[in-house]
Amino acid sequence: MRASLKHLALVAAMTIAAGAVQADDKIQKAYTDDELIEILKNDGYRAVEQVEERVLSIRIDGYTHYLYIYDDDDLQLYFGLTGYNVNADDMNEWNRTKRLSRAYIDDVNDPVLEADLLANAGYTVKQLSEWIAVFDTSAREFHQFVDSKDRDEPQLDAANR
Repeated sequence: MRASLKHLALVAAMTIAAGAVQADDKIQKAYTDDELIEILKNDGYRAVEQVEERVLSIRIDGYTHYLYIYDDDDLQLYFGLTGYNVNADDMNEWNRTKRLSRAYIDDVNDPVLEADLLANAGYTVKQLSEWIAVFDTSAREFHQFVDSKDRDEPQLDAANR
């Protein structure tokens, strides 16, 4: 009888684990703000806040990224720096030599990095998590790149200090 209970417990544990794996592999075209917050927190991102409807902030090791959820459920990650003096040639160099993100100078002359995740074919939680991790790595590299190109003294905006 004890062997049967142990066997049932093992089967139950494996079923629960398989369900968790399947949840990460389930393709979905849309997530609510609350679902995205839960996914991010489950991935270990503790500083996740809803800034406004369909906009989340994710703070990772002192860097703040913004996650925009569009009406068509596409996602966009945004990382901006202020107080740097860089030019379009610098941003073109980034775009020419890097993949999976794009850089530009915004309307107040600050360098910005963005990346998109299209929802039309759907994506899994695992793909979402990997996309965010790749963007975080890109943002760190972008910050170093902008530092190296800066023609003035660098200053982080209040969100990135």
